[in-house]
Amino acid sequence: MKRRLYNIEIQTIKDRLNRLQIAYVEIYDELLDHYISSLEQFPASEFDKKREALDDEFGWSVVRSLEKELLNAVSKELKNSQLEALKIWKLDVLKVMGIFSYASFLLIIYHLISLDVMMIFSFLPALGILVALLYHSGNYFSLSLDPNYHRPRNVILQAALGKYVLIFNFFNAFFVFTSIFLNNIGLESWAMVLMIFYTTFMNIYALSLYGSINLKNFKLIGS
Repeated sequence: MKRRLYNIEIQTIKDRLNRLQIAYVEIYDELLDHYISSLEQFPASEFDKKREALDDEFGWSVVRSLEKELLNAVSKELKNSQLEALKIWKLDVLKVMGIFSYASFLLIIYHLISLDVMMIFSFLPALGILVALLYHSGNYFSLSLDPNYHRPRNVILQAALGKYVLIFNFFNAFFVFTSIFLNNIGLESWAMVLMIFYTTFMNIYALSLYGSINLKNFKLIGS
């Protein structure tokens, strides 16, 4: 007969999962649910024995394998979803207008102030998006003083962050340094065009990525 676990039993399960330092909250929640639903089938006298069997079943290497499988599945789904989101007719018109309005703003800064100031403003949206992804994905410093503190992160946001950081680093290395080079050899107008293209591309890429992170939940553990 199915029973309800005591709070201390649930906490014992959580302590075990915390020691595994599971990377993604989806796996943590699914393992917790799997432990509880499995152990509810047995009397309290068999709790320790059955829990240890589950601990052996979901050891460190198994959990790392689940994490890799989940991240690969989400990254693949995210890629397909983003390609769909990049179709012109599926982009949010108001947001696209906002992106091109910002490009016009950069052009005004270039003519009224300087290329150097324009380059700073060109970089700000991409940096802001990166900071937002770092924050919402859980990649920020904790206020906890516990050296063993660990908080699982959202796998979809982690996959999105990984994709954005890759593009962010590549285009920064190419466009920013190319613009500086063009400016130094007297081709300031081309440097300006390149920076506007950089900002516009990064904003459109971020917009498509944002529209792709609402994915289904992936179930990896059989009940």
